[in-house]
Amino acid sequence: MSNKVFCIGELLIDFIGKDNIKDLSKTVNFEKKAGGAPANVAASVCKLGGEAYFLGQVGNDSFGKFLIESLKKVDINVEMTKMEGYTTLAFVSIDEKGERDFEFHRGSDGDYRFSSIDLSKISDKDIIHFGSATGFLEGELKNTYYKLLEYAKENNIFISFDPNYRDALITKDKLEAFIEDCKNFIKLSDFVKLSDEEIKLITEEESIELAVKKLHKMGAKIVAVTLGAKGTLISNGASEIVPSIKIKQVDSTGAGDAFVGAVLKQLSEQEDNKNISFSKWKEIVSYANKVGAITCTNYGAIDAMPRAEDLQDN
Repeated sequence: MSNKVFCIGELLIDFIGKDNIKDLSKTVNFEKKAGGAPANVAASVCKLGGEAYFLGQVGNDSFGKFLIESLKKVDINVEMTKMEGYTTLAFVSIDEKGERDFEFHRGSDGDYRFSSIDLSKISDKDIIHFGSATGFLEGELKNTYYKLLEYAKENNIFISFDPNYRDALITKDKLEAFIEDCKNFIKLSDFVKLSDEEIKLITEEESIELAVKKLHKMGAKIVAVTLGAKGTLISNGASEIVPSIKIKQVDSTGAGDAFVGAVLKQLSEQEDNKNISFSKWKEIVSYANKVGAITCTNYGAIDAMPRAEDLQDN
């Protein structure tokens, strides 16, 4: 019996550009997909056979209805997902290398309240995942993040954190506050996943090895740094790069989230998720690398994520 994974943050519409150009102003054809980093993580957990709840808010509109249905389709529990206001929209254009350009139109995801969370559903064996793409922007959601972080720490619940840095969202005037918020969460996290760009941004270190040491010094127990085609550096003090599999990249949207979901799904099956050997961590990351890579071979985030049976041939 696996434990539950609770993912808090934004759920939104990704309008994916289909014209193979990065410049949004020149993109004409878009396809509507369910998106939002924490919702993607929950989808990855569920598609791999785990149990996940999504905590967040969508609009009480046609887009919100579409998103709730999208989550239900992959068996994400939406009991604590609120529908009110207007849905947040993201426009994403992709070039032939799979690289992206973002534009956000924020709706009511920032209004999600701590009182919307049924804390009786969360046990000390469960996992709470914080993805901060919109979580550290102004709004009630940020207060809810901090209250839930405090609750998780007080109740010895496993804390997972991904900064989900987006330069389209975090403008220069917001960058210092964003980094400070990230550090507050890293200090208390059992597992932190970052890209190579994010770890350099937060630690101000060019060397990944020195940057990882800094995060451990802050308080992070396990650090995973995704390095694209090279694989993932995993560290619990000891560190190693775990290789990925070779694929033809079509769209990198949601790959990091799929990776995190695959890690958390495996952690949810452990008897003691806070005391795992380094060799076991390497196994967990190897599996998660495959999940992230396969997600890059198709368009959209949730739709492109593999199910457990899709991994048997890789």
